[in-house]
Amino acid sequence: MGDSRGEVRHTARPMRLHDLFLAASLALCGCADQSPGTAPTPDPAATGGGNLGDLDPVSFDTLTPRPPLDAEGPSREAGTPGTGSSADPSRTPAPELGGEAVGRFAESPTADEAGGGQAGDDAVALDDGLTRAVESAVAKALDRARKATKGKVHGANTTVSVMAIDASTGRILVQRLAEHPLVPASNLKLMTAAAGLAVLGADGAFVTPFLAVGEIGGGVLEGDLVVVAGGDPLHRRDGDGALDPWLDPLAEALIGAGIQRVAGALVLDEGGWLKPGPGPRWPAKEQYWRDYCALAAGFTANAGCFRATVTPTSEGERASVVLRPRDHGLTRKGTVQTSGKRVVVNVGANASGVTVRGKIRADARPYTAEFSHPDPVELFGHALVGGLARRGIEVSGGFRRAEGVSVEGARLVHTIRTPISSVMEAILLDSNNAVADQLFLATGASVSGAGTREAGAKAVREALQRLGLNVRPLVQVDGSGLSKANRATTQQLSALVAAVIHQGGEMRGAILNSLPVAGRSGKLVSRMRGTVAEGRVRAKTGWVKGASGLSGVAETVGGAEVVFSILVGYPLVDGVNTAAWKPMQDEICVAIAGWKGGGETR
Repeated sequence: MGDSRGEVRHTARPMRLHDLFLAASLALCGCADQSPGTAPTPDPAATGGGNLGDLDPVSFDTLTPRPPLDAEGPSREAGTPGTGSSADPSRTPAPELGGEAVGRFAESPTADEAGGGQAGDDAVALDDGLTRAVESAVAKALDRARKATKGKVHGANTTVSVMAIDASTGRILVQRLAEHPLVPASNLKLMTAAAGLAVLGADGAFVTPFLAVGEIGGGVLEGDLVVVAGGDPLHRRDGDGALDPWLDPLAEALIGAGIQRVAGALVLDEGGWLKPGPGPRWPAKEQYWRDYCALAAGFTANAGCFRATVTPTSEGERASVVLRPRDHGLTRKGTVQTSGKRVVVNVGANASGVTVRGKIRADARPYTAEFSHPDPVELFGHALVGGLARRGIEVSGGFRRAEGVSVEGARLVHTIRTPISSVMEAILLDSNNAVADQLFLATGASVSGAGTREAGAKAVREALQRLGLNVRPLVQVDGSGLSKANRATTQQLSALVAAVIHQGGEMRGAILNSLPVAGRSGKLVSRMRGTVAEGRVRAKTGWVKGASGLSGVAETVGGAEVVFSILVGYPLVDGVNTAAWKPMQDEICVAIAGWKGGGETR
């Protein structure tokens, strides 16, 4: 492009990645699925999986043109805006949302009019038409936000970051504050999913082995049945929360091995996996019972959640309440009456019990609710011991938790193996936080043997580096994006989607086919309907209070695939996401989907 039309200054020519992408490939092969110190690792060829070392890197560092060093002083490091520091951002306090910290991104006296602090050197756009469309959408959104919040949210305390790239050519179409790290919310799940597939492979799996320790005779295992943690969420999107799909094969395998009673205990070897607990900078404690706050661990069941189904009966009678998983170790509390003209059902669980109580009108449809169990490892233990008992297999010693159990001479009697690819829709389409966190921990365990947040973050960073991303501004403390301690940039997220597209094959299919589609599915089912973007945009939504995002790919009317990422950081004020940021994201996506090339939009 030659004419900037006085709107933005170009400091570098368009970069192209076509030749770089030609060298990118993903080779799927075996990797160890078990933690160190357990039973012998199975043959990789038998388990599938991927080898991180087989990923050919694709460099995205040159995607972002930087202002010349002599333009206005030294270039900024993304981790510390405005300071010029090159310190590792993982050791640098992340910028707070709202207030002066975000306001520093907007040093122009006309930040409101410019749209959330756009600076000439920070925003290098390579397509005039799309840039004008984006800036118009941002300006309107800031105006709506200011009006909706009575001036509490405005351009000087809000950061709107946008990046858009033509994935087929590598040409940058829009770049707006794309290097500023912001809270990505559930957009972080894109990184978790891609890294999991890169490390474990599209044919990789959560692997949970069951080992018989002791002699087997007369239908009795004279010892313990040891289960080694593998992080499997044991979750089905279309299920009712019951564990039958896993318990039935387990019982058959035990009976086939000659075991109808375990004289010892079901020993849950948690190994190097973290103990269940809330993540850093999670929502307030009052929200911990919600399904989106379900805890992750080496063992869990139904992704750490209850599923309650309430069905009305006759007026004045008790309604039917089905709670799954059936065996959970908590005291049942409350009843639901069939009465009244509304459906009011309260649910929750803590160490003192699990509650389902309220009223449901007689003509109502069955009501379902999901909510978290206070300890997923305890849920797993009770569910297995109780489930086996219902299938005629007694575990005399109940279950107990342990770390680093000796399994010398043990016999492998069963393995639960859940393909990584089978959880992609739960993570990306449903935005299930607990399933994403399980994959995050399992990815860490596969690389370092420890299912911890630190190991997960390290494994993701290494995988993204191999995919060609600059991970320096990335701060990740969970796999779901629930924590406000996470930081990512739109440059990273758009580059990630581009890398997934050009890796092709199973990785591309597993991720793109699992994303919500505008006007058609997931959390985009009611958005962008009746526009050119309907059916053309696949993207991951994301929101936590103070942060909103949308990242994905659009198939344009001109036949291009344009990857994009939109992140917003704003003060902690209610209602702004619906009033301002979602409409803005939709408007930007419509402009991208309508792009014909050469600066034209439909």
